[in-house]
Amino acid sequence: MGIADVILGIKITRDENTIALSQSHYIEKVVKKFDLFNCIPASTPMDPQIKLVSNAGRKIDQLKYASLIGCLMYIMTCTRPDIAYAIGKLSRYTSNPSSLHWQALNRVLKYLKKTINYGLCYNGYPPVLEGYSDASWITSLEDHASTSGWIFILGG
Repeated sequence: MGIADVILGIKITRDENTIALSQSHYIEKVVKKFDLFNCIPASTPMDPQIKLVSNAGRKIDQLKYASLIGCLMYIMTCTRPDIAYAIGKLSRYTSNPSSLHWQALNRVLKYLKKTINYGLCYNGYPPVLEGYSDASWITSLEDHASTSGWIFILGG
């Protein structure tokens, strides 16, 4: 059988000291599926000036929105934790998405197109467990929700 190089859309690259995981092929496939392959890439996954609120107007295609959210969640959980905040926010509106939510979701795809070769790299050094956390207390005026996050790094 040999050594695996792609498993479930995750490309595995090895050298003598590191293992790298990326989903560049899968991201390219998703970007093409949603007709954004020739788009202008974005440098961040979300625009901080956009305030997302519940949709009170006309909703867009819920199935298409949910499909893209699912694709992005798979990317997020496997190799791209950098889009976790954006996907977490945008997934709240899956039941009634607006065109503003769709535009914000497309921005995540534009960001992924720009950073298509990003991924996770494991090198085993330093052999120490590091942890970081952050929180923002009740910044959402709509639902009075707090946002928190954490990350643990083992071996770099």
